[in-house]
Amino acid sequence: MKKLLSILFVFLTILLFSQIYFLTDDGIYKSADKILDGKFKDICFLDNKIYAIYNDSIVDIFTKKEIYIESPIYIGEGYFLSNNRLYKFENGKLELIRIISSLEYPFVYKDVIFGINMGNVVALDNGKIVWSLSPDNGKIHKIRITNGKLAVFSSSDLSIFDIENPKFPKFIKKFNIADDYVYNGYHIILKNNLLQFYDENNKLIFSKNVNGNKIITDGENIIVGNYLITKDFNVTTYPFKIIAFINVSHEIKFTDNKVKLLWQVNLDQEITSKPVAKDGTLYVAATNGKIFKIEDGKITWNYTLPFIVTGHLTLNNDGLLVTCWDDYVYQFDFNGNLMWKIELDSDLTLGAAFDGQIIYVVSDDGILYEIKDGKILNHYEVGKWPISGPFVSLSGSVYIVDGMGYIWKNNKKDKFVGNVKNLAFSLENPQIPPENSFILLDILNNRYTFKENNIYKNDNLILSLDENIQDGIVGNKFLYVLTSGNRLYVIDLKNYNIVYNNFFENSKFLVMDNIGNLFIIGKNIYALSTNDMPSDSWYSIYKNHLNSSSVNF
Repeated sequence: MKKLLSILFVFLTILLFSQIYFLTDDGIYKSADKILDGKFKDICFLDNKIYAIYNDSIVDIFTKKEIYIESPIYIGEGYFLSNNRLYKFENGKLELIRIISSLEYPFVYKDVIFGINMGNVVALDNGKIVWSLSPDNGKIHKIRITNGKLAVFSSSDLSIFDIENPKFPKFIKKFNIADDYVYNGYHIILKNNLLQFYDENNKLIFSKNVNGNKIITDGENIIVGNYLITKDFNVTTYPFKIIAFINVSHEIKFTDNKVKLLWQVNLDQEITSKPVAKDGTLYVAATNGKIFKIEDGKITWNYTLPFIVTGHLTLNNDGLLVTCWDDYVYQFDFNGNLMWKIELDSDLTLGAAFDGQIIYVVSDDGILYEIKDGKILNHYEVGKWPISGPFVSLSGSVYIVDGMGYIWKNNKKDKFVGNVKNLAFSLENPQIPPENSFILLDILNNRYTFKENNIYKNDNLILSLDENIQDGIVGNKFLYVLTSGNRLYVIDLKNYNIVYNNFFENSKFLVMDNIGNLFIIGKNIYALSTNDMPSDSWYSIYKNHLNSSSVNF
């Protein structure tokens, strides 16, 4: 029973904290599901993207962006060899470094190139040989590097060297002739389909008969054939033989900070309403009207409304505000109790605004309501079929954009702005983005405009991405951008360099709460710690983590 629980824990840990991609003879799999057909030479993980290696190119498996390179061989740490040409992958491009001598079994470790040249093991630093190793007897036919250990396979034995300082190798020990070797804290030797794990004292700790002649590792887990063996010797058998694999961890390093996965929840719900979050707690509305409160990755309450919810959720002093297509506004307290509901004149496609005192809601028939404590204080006509708003300025003026693309200020029709996703305010006057775009502000009132795949700061282009931008957040240190291709980008606000990007399947929205937790919203919901804080400004489409859409709250 303990063994079963241990295996289950390991399997769940792999599912929750990583995404495993396998290369097989017939394609690429994510866990046990095939995601790409074809025959590939290898797969690799570069700049937080997964690339399939073809005979004459490497291809991003999600965006299908292709980079041409003749007969590429991936040798680690972003380096490729192509007909004695050494390339380095940086910022989405392959750059030629130099032409080097012909090498067999090339590897890179700490930017030093290792390989076999004219029967000797050589190490090249900046194109120059810094040391070479000749066999004591027999012939060297293969080398392998894992976790700072160099394995030299000869016709007489297997020699292991410590290359933590790659310019000064240190001999460790010898083993009998082997087919393959890796190091993950144990010395792991494969010979005649028998896999053996030895400790530093050469004591045999674990062994298993396997069905392959090559060891694959991410530095910790071991795969041979269709067996995956963890460092704790738990074995998983897959229905296919594995050629290569990538274990994409959600412990993300960028600059001097770490981003870590806090939790992950699979709601398996369609979501068209932007959620809200406060103090690490997330509130989510599914399109079908189901409302969820999620704390520490657990659903602590839920409530089902009678009809569709598409408008963003809003947090006010009392709890959660939800607008619904059944013509009602609902007020829940923070524990999920329904405090009141009020019927308006027609469907409510858009969410509510709150300025600290008054709730503002606009109906599809173009009636703008002011509500307090479940009672209507005032209402007036604006344009029908509103596409954006309400938004509340410093003085309490209320803005919406109607279905024809005109701005309304209170009950007065103003100018044409087209199909804009939001307005942003620092004080009184709205910042208006171009059509089909949205605008955010930082604490210094710099304008960040997100149009198609481009990001502008104060009308100056600072970055173009490969895909259209779907959502964004301005932090104190970083800009967080979600694209239509389900990819999250983290951008350093000092130099606009992309310091992290990753694929989050079926993702639609970003939410950053008041303590710096970043939530990526889709059928799967991820909570990440960022070591960042949101900017004290209009930093999200609906102003902040509360979706207040108001300068004053």
